[in-house]
Amino acid sequence: MNKILFNIFLVSIFIFTIMAITIGILKVHAATPFNLTTSPVPVTLATSPGTTVTTDLRVKNPTTANEALKVTLYKFDVSPSSEVRILDRASGDSYFDWVNFSETKFTVKPNEWKTIKMTIKVPKDAAFGYYYAVGFSRQADPEAAPSAATLTGQLVTFVLLEAKVPGAKRELKVQSFNANKSTYEFLPSKLTVKVKNTGNIHVSPKGNIFIYKGSKTVATLDINAGKGNILPNSTRTFTADWSDGFPVYEPNKDGKKDQKGNLKQSLKWDLSKLTKLRFGKYTAKLVMVYDDGQRDIPIEATVSFWVIPWRVIGITLLITIFVVIGLWSTIRKVINKIHKNKPTNIKLVP
Repeated sequence: MNKILFNIFLVSIFIFTIMAITIGILKVHAATPFNLTTSPVPVTLATSPGTTVTTDLRVKNPTTANEALKVTLYKFDVSPSSEVRILDRASGDSYFDWVNFSETKFTVKPNEWKTIKMTIKVPKDAAFGYYYAVGFSRQADPEAAPSAATLTGQLVTFVLLEAKVPGAKRELKVQSFNANKSTYEFLPSKLTVKVKNTGNIHVSPKGNIFIYKGSKTVATLDINAGKGNILPNSTRTFTADWSDGFPVYEPNKDGKKDQKGNLKQSLKWDLSKLTKLRFGKYTAKLVMVYDDGQRDIPIEATVSFWVIPWRVIGITLLITIFVVIGLWSTIRKVINKIHKNKPTNIKLVP
């Protein structure tokens, strides 16, 4: 009897172990992260009404397992707070019917690039801009609800289509240009520009921010190096950091954040940049250009701020004071010694 119970016990342990391993494998499989790469990002197309335009959307599977994927078509816009929103088709969005894909479901092998051809048949009554978001997701995943900039478990490629017709208006205006502080002890200085598209077609501006001290240019920063577009009647925010100084604040490598949600920073003292100690008033000048369809139109703005490294100044003053006191003390000792050793003239009276 005891032997039978012992055998039952061993079988139970064996079954339990197998179940645990199986569940573990399933959990590991379920937890496999979704990881894709797409190219190009974004896609900008332009054609005349009544024509057909195509583009290749390429997706890569960089993992070690096959990925069974599907393609879903969305639209996108920009919220008043400059957030990109992915949206489902709504009533009246007939431009969704213009689009066809060479495949809507497919499997991508490990480290393989898959090319999907997107064809858009633009009708004769089309005009100006149409904005698509093409989502790549797993076939087995449940449908994800649209969110702010991405979809859960999906990788999105943006496709911007222009139907060229008379009356297209390309116009940008700078809404604001500022630094995150008026006075800094040390760099970096974060510069932010908000640009509004007051036209009826998407526009991609480009340009630089020039940092001046007096009339001397001390730095040049790129703005919109990724050639991002601004949609009609929307505002886009661009940022640039000027961090070429000594010393400079850099984010901690542990990635921890403060109470405001910003990455914690530490002051880095790189003595090789000692000559880049920043002090005084600086002016940042924004110079961006965009194509209005005929020529490049410049848009400009300026903002000023101060860099006052008070700790460096304070330490320098203290050292200077101690040096001056030490020199004065040494000079007084020398003078007193000279006076003591100076011979005294004594006149003898007969």
